[in-house]
Amino acid sequence: METFLLAKKEFEKEFGSKFLDTEEIIDEYSKAPYLVSPILSKMGKRILGAVIAEDENDIEYTIKVCNKYRIPLLARGSGTSTIGQVLPIFPSIVIDIQKLNKILELNNNSLKISPGVKVLQALNYLRKRGKELRVYPSSFYISTLGGYIAGGDVGIGSYQFGYHFHGNGIKRVKIVAPNGSQELTGDMTLAVAQAAGTTGIITEAEVAVIDYEDWKDQLVRFNNVNEVVNFLKDLEKERPSIRRITVEDEETLALVSQGRVKPGKWNVILASTKSFGEEVNMRFLDELAFAAIYVTMSKLTRFPNYFYEVRLLPLNSFLSVVSQIKRALGSNVLIHGDVMTLRGETIIYTVFMSDKSNFELIDSIMIKEGIPFEIHSLVVNDRVDEEYRLELMKKLKKMVDPHDILNPGKLRI
Repeated sequence: METFLLAKKEFEKEFGSKFLDTEEIIDEYSKAPYLVSPILSKMGKRILGAVIAEDENDIEYTIKVCNKYRIPLLARGSGTSTIGQVLPIFPSIVIDIQKLNKILELNNNSLKISPGVKVLQALNYLRKRGKELRVYPSSFYISTLGGYIAGGDVGIGSYQFGYHFHGNGIKRVKIVAPNGSQELTGDMTLAVAQAAGTTGIITEAEVAVIDYEDWKDQLVRFNNVNEVVNFLKDLEKERPSIRRITVEDEETLALVSQGRVKPGKWNVILASTKSFGEEVNMRFLDELAFAAIYVTMSKLTRFPNYFYEVRLLPLNSFLSVVSQIKRALGSNVLIHGDVMTLRGETIIYTVFMSDKSNFELIDSIMIKEGIPFEIHSLVVNDRVDEEYRLELMKKLKKMVDPHDILNPGKLRI
């Protein structure tokens, strides 16, 4: 506490009203506005104060003071943190980068941005110019691009392109850290993407864009999950023409659509330039995508003790696991799946939603199938599924933040 008081004096002298430590601010920045795992949310600690950064100099000074007094520092945009990326696990100073939003420039097939630019702002800017972000988060209406680069990995467009940072998805990124600034290109951008701010605070970036196309939302109904999987296998040859795919059981789609569409027993919703099914008005589709489903269903379900778990399942595993779970629980479990491409393979980001009392049964089926118990973790090491990227993160962390000031405890080196 004594070191924080010394740091606080320096912050107040330098920043004045841009440094805030009222109870209201501490309450606001100690949690995320997006629902995180019920397990992870209990691990959060109250922050010490917040700096509202307006330029790169503010970031540099904040890092300098925190490094001097060895005070943890957590950078965040809008705080959309579904798996705890911006949840402080130590009492920390938070630096809010939302006001760093001045740069938004289209250059050929890349977009140059400041980290505080909202994803929705970028999408509106690009679509007026016939372009679109290659992949973007389901929380696009509130997320910042800096936060998505640092904390996200999948989203709308993942069926076509996989992780947003794969295949030169992030062309360039500039960071500030305790040991100075770095401008990274090529593979070294992978040391920042999905690293939760542990390897530097993003001050500028360039991300890949694509031509905008007139995607049509379509609904294809099926009687059983076996038909769904066979359909998804057939769609693989059409990948370039399909922007996104979700799979919903009848109960999930009925709850979210609220009568706007008539669900089948099983439903595949896809956005494509080709015709595959009934064209429907699915403006509510974003309520179903990836992490948005956690938030939406927590408000709509009537489970006394709402809970969810997520698994990344190849098509055959999806068929086996989901068939068993639905046979055992029926309408007492809700199934949602975002279909995406990882290293060339079709994978379903599968969400199981039910009363917490049912998850012992669900997990027993997972264990029998040899599927890992839990993919959500506060620690970057447990989320990054490629050793090469993880080693790049560790290398950069040692280089730029040797005292583990930036979002400490999230990256084990």
